[in-house]
Amino acid sequence: MMELKKWLQSQGENKRAFYIFTVLSLVLCFFLIVNACYVIYSTRYNEYKVTQNATIDLVKPDGTIQKNINPRFSYPGGSRIRIHVPVSLHSDKKQYTLAFTAARVYYQVSWNGQILSYYDESRISRNHNFGAVICMAELPASTYGSTITIEEELLSSTSIPYIGDIFVIPTRKSYTYYLQREGFFFILYHALLTLSLSAFLVLLFLKKSLLVKKGLAISLFLTSFILWCLCYHHMTAFWIDSPYINSLLEYGSLYFLPAPFLYFLFLSEKEGKRRTLYHHLSLWFVLLFAAAFLLQAGGLYTLDDMLPLLHISIILSGILVCWYQLHPLGKEKTWQVVMRWGILLSSGAAALDTAQYYITSGHSIIHIYVMQALSTWALLVFVFSVILSYVFQILAQAEEAQEKKAALHLAYHDALTGLYNHAGIFHIAKSLDSRKSYTLLFMDLNGLKEVNDRYGHEAGDFFLCHMAKILSSVTPSSAFCGRLGGDEFIILLPPHEADSLFPLIKTIRKKMQELKGLPHMPKDPSASFGWSIHDPSQPLSFDDHLNEADDRMYEEKEKYKLTHPAEAGRNFKREK
Repeated sequence: MMELKKWLQSQGENKRAFYIFTVLSLVLCFFLIVNACYVIYSTRYNEYKVTQNATIDLVKPDGTIQKNINPRFSYPGGSRIRIHVPVSLHSDKKQYTLAFTAARVYYQVSWNGQILSYYDESRISRNHNFGAVICMAELPASTYGSTITIEEELLSSTSIPYIGDIFVIPTRKSYTYYLQREGFFFILYHALLTLSLSAFLVLLFLKKSLLVKKGLAISLFLTSFILWCLCYHHMTAFWIDSPYINSLLEYGSLYFLPAPFLYFLFLSEKEGKRRTLYHHLSLWFVLLFAAAFLLQAGGLYTLDDMLPLLHISIILSGILVCWYQLHPLGKEKTWQVVMRWGILLSSGAAALDTAQYYITSGHSIIHIYVMQALSTWALLVFVFSVILSYVFQILAQAEEAQEKKAALHLAYHDALTGLYNHAGIFHIAKSLDSRKSYTLLFMDLNGLKEVNDRYGHEAGDFFLCHMAKILSSVTPSSAFCGRLGGDEFIILLPPHEADSLFPLIKTIRKKMQELKGLPHMPKDPSASFGWSIHDPSQPLSFDDHLNEADDRMYEEKEKYKLTHPAEAGRNFKREK
C-alpha cells in the first residue's frame, strides 16, 4: 500500500487517472447495487410467475410415470419430464405468452394435444444441442383458465433437469415485458454494438498504424462483449429467431472475447516479458476458439462441453495478467494503472460467477438475476477500463506527436524569423522530385551592416524579421521561404509558379522601397537576387542550382557595391 502511495505521488498523470477511474467505478458499483435491489425487490413481473403452482412428472425410459418429482434429483438419460403449468383465467384482451428457460434439452409446449411450440431434432441435431435458450409460446385465449404442458427430453449429458422460473406474461410476440426490467441494458448494449461495429469499419479502412491496430482490437473486443451480453440476456431474439444461432453467438463471442483484449495488451507493450506473454495468450485463445467450433461442427464436443477449459484458461490468464500488471509499479503508465484496476475489480466478480457456476446445484430466480447483474456490471467496469485506457493512450500519443512536431519545428525553423532555417531548406530539398521543374530564388539583403552599425543588432534583427514578413506575404502559399543564414534568404517556387519569378522579384523590390525613411531601416532598402530554374532533362542537384543562383546574385551584388562604398569591402562570393 505504501508503494502505491509513493507511486501515485511521484507521477501526477497516474494520480489523475487513478482518481478518475475510481470515481467512475464507484458510480458503476452504485448502479450495480441499485440494479440488484431492483431485481430482488421488484414485483412488476413476479406477479406473473407461476413456477410455484407448476407440478412436474417424470416419464422414465420404460414408460412409467412418477408424479410430483423433485427436479433437483439426477435421472437417467432419455427420461422425460412433464411440467404442468396452470394458466389463470384472464378477462382482458392482451395476448399472453408462456416464457421459460431450457438448457440442453428438447422441449414441446402443448395444450389439449395441440402443439404450441417445440424445439427438437428437426431444428438441431442431438450432438450439436447445447447451452440455455429462452422459450416463448404464444397462448391462445382458449388456454386461459386451463393447464399448459411443457415436456422436456433429458439428453444423456443432462441428467439433472434445469427448471427455472416460468412466467405467463403479456407480450406481442416479443420479449418487451420480459425485458422491461433490463430496458437500460437493452438500450445500452444496442447503442454500444452500433458504435463498436461502426468504429471497426472506419478503422478497417485507415492506414494500419499502431494506434489504429489498437482501435481495431478494442472494437473487436467490445463487439464480442456486447454480443455475449445480448445473447446472455436473451435479447438477440428480436432479430434472430433460431435458438441454436443465439447459442452459437453467445458461446462464440465468449470464446473469442479474451483474444482481442490480449492482443490490445500486446500492442500496448514495446518489449519484454509482458509483450511475449500477451502475444502467446492471445494466440492461445484464438486457437481455443477455432478448436471449439471445429469440435462443435464435427459433433464431437459442444461449446458447452469445452466451457470448463475456457474458464480455466481465463482464470489462469487473468492471474498472469494481474501479476504482470502489478509489477513493477514504478514503471507504470497511465493506461496501465487504469487497466490494472479494471482487471482486478472485474476478476473478483468473474471468479465468483464462475465458482457458483460449478458449485451451486440449484438456481433460484433471485440467484440467477443477482449473478447476471454482478457479471454484467463487472464486465462493464472491465470494458470501461479498457476503453478509458485506450483513450489515455490516444491522449499520450497525441501529446508525444505534438512534442515531436514542436521539436521538428525548432530543428527546421529559424528562431528569429520563423522561416525555414538552413537544415529546413535542405530537408525540403531532399523531398524535391528531380523529374519535375522548380525555381530557386536566392536573395541577399543590402544594408544590414549599415543598420547593425548605426542602430545596433536589435535593429538589425528587427529588419530581418520585417523582411521575413514581407516574403511570407508576397510569396504563393505553395512556395517555401527560408533564411539560409545572416542576411541570405531562399524561396523555392513549385512548377506552376515558375512564371511568377520576375514579378515576385519586382514585388519584393517595391515592398522594400516602402521601408525607406522608416525608423531603424537602411537609407536605401534593397536586395540582390539570383535564381536558377531546374530542368528535368538536365541532371543538376540542388547544390548546383544554389551555386548558380549564388553566382547570379554575386553579379548583381558587384553592381550594387559600385554605388555603395560601405559594402565594397565585403566578399559575397560563396566558397565552392
